[in-house]
Amino acid sequence: MAYSLPSDPRYTVTQEWTGHEKPQFVVRFCGEWISSRQFRGSAIMLASGERARRDGALTVEAIT
Repeated sequence: MAYSLPSDPRYTVTQEWTGHEKPQFVVRFCGEWISSRQFRGSAIMLASGERARRDGALTVEAIT
């Protein structure tokens, strides 16, 4: 089941097989792959941050 950001439904998060051992949560914008994350919450945060960045916000990313 796809999750869409309430503020911008063009961003979706779906659980998909990506070649990892377990399915990943894939973030897409207008159907185009942005990235994938192991956890749903992390993927939603990524989608929200991408939306803010597209709107001109200055974003801070963690270096891991």
